[in-house]
Amino acid sequence: MKTEQSLVELLENLIINRNEVKNFDTVIEQNSCWQRHLYLGDIDSTVGDSIENFIRFWNQLDDELNLAPEDRKPIKIFINSCGGDLDATFQMTDAIKMSKTPVWTINTGTAYSGGLLVFITGSKRIAYPHSSFLYHEGSTGMSGDAGKFHNYADFYKKQMDIIKEIVLQNTQITPEQYQEHIKDDWWLTAKEAIEVGICDEITDHFIQ
Repeated sequence: MKTEQSLVELLENLIINRNEVKNFDTVIEQNSCWQRHLYLGDIDSTVGDSIENFIRFWNQLDDELNLAPEDRKPIKIFINSCGGDLDATFQMTDAIKMSKTPVWTINTGTAYSGGLLVFITGSKRIAYPHSSFLYHEGSTGMSGDAGKFHNYADFYKKQMDIIKEIVLQNTQITPEQYQEHIKDDWWLTAKEAIEVGICDEITDHFIQ
């Protein structure tokens, strides 16, 4: 089966560009590549590119092996993130949702802001017992003339609508609960995250 970019070319591109990814070591460790383990810390554009590329690589591999989704080895993203760049966050949530290969998300410490959005898009969502979660709208800064400010404000509202859609589609949070907390910092323990459908289970052992 031919793909737009061969598996070898894709993997070579990931390795060649390693030095250009300033948070590469927080995304993937050398010995974990073939275990399909990824590590998400602070989110910037290079992290988004790396995780999207690896998810795409393993999907191409499983496609070429003609594996059904239920027969594929899951990709596991271990998250300890305070969030970060929103565009990179959307890049990762899109990649996870488009992945035919299951993507598990594991909160090992914190899944805050963008880290929470990545977490809730996993096909299986697992939390360490004392991990925590934070939902908030985030913050932004804008300078310039009034016209540019209003244009950016309109675009930012569209981004907030996307965040709302992701949260409501991937949790049991009701529109009423969402509206109640939309202007707050909404902190949750792992147990509280279970109650609102952010998390599927709390683990008592390491995920291999």
